[in-house]
Amino acid sequence: MGSRVSDSSERAIARLGELIDAAAIAPEHWVEVCRGIQDVLPGGRVLMQGYDSSAPYAMPLAGVGWDDINFDVYFAHYAAINPWIPVWTDLPTLRSALSDEVLPRRILERTEFFNDWIKPMGGAGSASGIKIVQDRSRMATLCVHYDDRRAEKSHEALAPIFQALAPKMRRALDCNRAVLRNNRSLLGDSLMRNLIDPALVLDGDCRVLDLNAAAQELSASGRPLRIAAGDRLVLGDAEAQSRLTLLVAAVCARRPGSIGRHEISLRQGPEKLSFSVLPVTQNLRDYALQGPIGLFTPGTIALVVIRRELTDASAELEALRQRFDLSPQEARIALALRDGGTVAEIAERMGIGYETARVHLKSAFAKTDTHRQRELLALVLDTAGPRG
Repeated sequence: MGSRVSDSSERAIARLGELIDAAAIAPEHWVEVCRGIQDVLPGGRVLMQGYDSSAPYAMPLAGVGWDDINFDVYFAHYAAINPWIPVWTDLPTLRSALSDEVLPRRILERTEFFNDWIKPMGGAGSASGIKIVQDRSRMATLCVHYDDRRAEKSHEALAPIFQALAPKMRRALDCNRAVLRNNRSLLGDSLMRNLIDPALVLDGDCRVLDLNAAAQELSASGRPLRIAAGDRLVLGDAEAQSRLTLLVAAVCARRPGSIGRHEISLRQGPEKLSFSVLPVTQNLRDYALQGPIGLFTPGTIALVVIRRELTDASAELEALRQRFDLSPQEARIALALRDGGTVAEIAERMGIGYETARVHLKSAFAKTDTHRQRELLALVLDTAGPRG
């Protein structure tokens, strides 16, 4: 923390800062950031990794100096026994660390991961690193591995650079989340494009990872559903929101009984929205060293397909219209009284303006010879019955 920033470090920080700014807009440029760090410590093995609690292993996001490594072997065995994962989880964010100080060598050298994976590489026994970001389920780190014999000098050179650039790297990853969501489809462009019904891809925290044009149009109205801060999906009904949140979390965690088709219904004015939630398993190995796409791609995601059905184009609507000679909108607003609320709340549920709702309600009063909502509601219940 107290390392003096030398002139050479200041130049490296300025140069790397420009590369990180470029990576914020074009995530594939993170490899250039890694090359820039390797320029500071020639021969070092630079690795940016993502960790997700739902995935069975840490995910290499970008790096240089690993050309001689067989990552198929890493994924097949060593990734799952990496002793660094719990260590990184407990370390503070945005603070540089020397490997030997946070995971003592006497402990590391007793692990299969070190003896059969790290040690045979040569020149990678020690490392300097920093945790860039961490939320409830995932984190991202940046490390440089180097020879044990130059650990102290290497860390002295890297620590102030990591410390200075970590906040900028965190902001760049925040930008990457939006860039990647807007420019790719997790399920393939053709599949999402060909889904006629509104469809969204969610992670275990109900964050929107992808959505098709129909879902964008539906969310733009803001009434039945919207995308709130942090890309989280928010429904206009608290009970439906709670059920969807619990179900998506269970599906993404592949909990017993959660796999398969699940239905959630939400009434929105004249419409009923039915949500089907299906698990989709991702092959995260496909994203190895492809930039931060792996950080924002959980092992299991939820495909949510929404079906929209008109509920007021029914026998009860027609019965009201015929009995009192109501217009379609007058009959709909009369039926909406069964769900309670003020005129403003009813207008919002129906997706119409307050003044429009008031005019239709006043006309319904006149045609039914009623003067208050409770009088009109009594006629509705007598004609159409209570909500089923």
